[in-house]
Amino acid sequence: MKGIAGAFTSTLSTAAGTALTAGSLVAGAGAKVQGIILPSAKKHGVKRAKVRITMGDNVNDGMLGKARIVIVGDGKEIPDGPRAPAGSTVDKDGFDLGYVMWKYGSTVSATIDDLPENVNPMVILLYNDSSNGKWYVKKVEIETTAYAADGGGENGTVKKYVFPCFSFVPNSSGGRVIFEGNSRLPWQTPARINELYRVAALQKQQEVYKFDVYNDLSSPANLVDHGSANFRPTLHPYPKRQSSSISGKSVGIPIDDDFDFSKTYDFISEAVKATAKSLIADPLTFQSNRPWKSVSAMTSALFGGLMGLRKPAVLSSGVDWKSDKEFGRQTLAGVNPMEIQLLRALPQGFSVSDADLGNALPAGLTLAAAVGAKRVFILDYSLLETFRPIVNRPPADGKPSKYLYAPRCLLLRDDEGNVIPIAVELERGGKVYTRARDTSVGNWQWTLAKAYVATADSIVHQVTRHWLECHAIGEVYLVSLRRRVSEWHPLFKLLIPHFRFTMSINYRARTNLINADGIIESNFTLGPKCMALSQEMFKSWTFRCQALPDNLKKRGVYDKAVLPYFPYRDAGMLIWNAICKYVRAYLKIYYGEGAAASAAIAQDAELAAWWEDVKYGNSKSEFAADEREEWPAMETLEDLVFVCTTMIWNASAQHSAINFSQYDFSAFAPNHPTYLRKPMPEEVDEKTFMETLPLPRDQLSALVVVDLLSRFSDDEEYIGRLDQSAFGWLVDPAAQQAYKQFAEDLDDVQEAVKRMNEDNKSKGRLPYIYLFPRTNRDEFYAFQSTPNGNQGIPNSVSI
Repeated sequence: MKGIAGAFTSTLSTAAGTALTAGSLVAGAGAKVQGIILPSAKKHGVKRAKVRITMGDNVNDGMLGKARIVIVGDGKEIPDGPRAPAGSTVDKDGFDLGYVMWKYGSTVSATIDDLPENVNPMVILLYNDSSNGKWYVKKVEIETTAYAADGGGENGTVKKYVFPCFSFVPNSSGGRVIFEGNSRLPWQTPARINELYRVAALQKQQEVYKFDVYNDLSSPANLVDHGSANFRPTLHPYPKRQSSSISGKSVGIPIDDDFDFSKTYDFISEAVKATAKSLIADPLTFQSNRPWKSVSAMTSALFGGLMGLRKPAVLSSGVDWKSDKEFGRQTLAGVNPMEIQLLRALPQGFSVSDADLGNALPAGLTLAAAVGAKRVFILDYSLLETFRPIVNRPPADGKPSKYLYAPRCLLLRDDEGNVIPIAVELERGGKVYTRARDTSVGNWQWTLAKAYVATADSIVHQVTRHWLECHAIGEVYLVSLRRRVSEWHPLFKLLIPHFRFTMSINYRARTNLINADGIIESNFTLGPKCMALSQEMFKSWTFRCQALPDNLKKRGVYDKAVLPYFPYRDAGMLIWNAICKYVRAYLKIYYGEGAAASAAIAQDAELAAWWEDVKYGNSKSEFAADEREEWPAMETLEDLVFVCTTMIWNASAQHSAINFSQYDFSAFAPNHPTYLRKPMPEEVDEKTFMETLPLPRDQLSALVVVDLLSRFSDDEEYIGRLDQSAFGWLVDPAAQQAYKQFAEDLDDVQEAVKRMNEDNKSKGRLPYIYLFPRTNRDEFYAFQSTPNGNQGIPNSVSI
């Protein structure tokens, strides 16, 4: 059996599966696969190479058919690259690895007896000659052994090379270019290799990965009728997205960034399970869509009887969702800990006196004095005022009406470190509600006032803190990385695990969640204006404020003396510091320190191009008053450490905190409703409160969505794991050691968060579980409602 006949075509492909022109720095033909011995050349001038190819673990990652490999040397010995010695049977089509079953989850080995001895593997081209499509390869390992001088055997000189791939190898005319695993900055790559493979690969990536605007949110996505109720204008200024089809006929997501089979199956099956729950619900309630008469009736219908949905944490034993203490606790440890700010001066027009607050103020303390003592905080949703005239118009389509306020809520830190809501203003200059002013039986008016605050928080959380700041902006980082940074670059290996499936989940969100008449518009107060709010809030977005310490300091809640109890901050800073320590240690390996690092950063053309793409993709240059204030200068190692730490934080821990907490606090509508139907009545009792909440079908719809979004995928990847791709990309021993230290540091964080929770438990507070870096199944945390347990912090935004 000879290698594939015919001349080497000099084509290969990028991660996206497109062909590019290559040069002739290659060697090929003749291999032994799984016991099949293929004819080999003479032993003079050649060496033996053992090739091991490891496939992905999902059911469609394997391949049945032929495969070939071309091994590229460094090109130093001969100007245009190593050649097979005269008389060899080697041709330039590569080594034929045979026709075998490349089973998913397995490693297939082959032996090449006649690799030219001057070829030190630096790049490989892997070809999929099958007819069954995709073939996912995690890595390729090559071990070369030199023959003895007389050609009669091996002399024991062994060299090992690892080629991380984590990519599909398409069955196209081009193969897949894979770089040797030791990271190289651009100028450290041999000139011919750089030109023929590194630069060429990036040029092809730029043909596949392209920025586009959010012009696909209409229904259908390509709707051009501006007068249609389902037309949505292009969002601008706004983060850009990966260009994909808006015809509705194809996804258009590059193969390496699309869901794999397992993730797609999980996504669909969990959606089906969640929807099935609604089909067995009490038909009288859900078909009539009449409000429940009481909170207890609603709770029984949803979380008992035929439905039997799992109870969210807010309904755990010992938790009083209606209490002021629990409302305040959720601003610090709930689904959205991003809004609370220190109040530095009383808001203009906020009309409340000390007498109005009653016993909410400790004896002898005035509101003004409490503000001066840094004990008063605010939740400010006044930006919603712009949307009130639109949302509050009577509906023309007969759908349930939604009523929007733009509330501001004052909270006071008590002597035990808790924050307690003390006053709510629903509209600028309007009536201020306090518990002391509420004369209703059961304080239902005060409860409803807090519910209007929670409703405003609900939409801000979903379309800004969650979608905009984690999903949309994360896609910009990913597209920029794919376009501008070689897989050989240490920056690529550091960041790529943190964008796994982000592009794919975002595409699905644009077609089901945030699109016209999608789930978000149907279930949240702003309706068709949901994404307009996201666009408006992007105008005040800055990269620096995505960094946890900068964000906390800007809001005035970084100092523990000001806010002793803030578990999101306390657990978050432990994780932030661990990430920052790892990123610094990792980048120092390649850039050095001090002036040397600054010089290397200035020399790094790929880094500079990537950073410009990041800024371009975020549209910020169009309205940024001071770019240096908006963006780090990218001149020093610390600039780069700050940028990478911020990106990793937002993709992992930040998303974990505000996504996987959704069911625990938002599945129970009285606690965190997605909309309210009516303006504040003069008199409020429990019946009025229930009539103001979303109708039963909408409550169930919202519950199903947050149930789906709060689940961990079976093939999720988590920060600090040594058995997943984040570590698999690293081949340099120093980089591996830095990551192992990172894993140990996260183990320490796990124990520290446990101790923090034990202390809070002694004070009657629920544990904070959303920033555990490791799996935790202790009975102490058994209250949690996540169906497959708290699994840790996922590496990326993938749900």
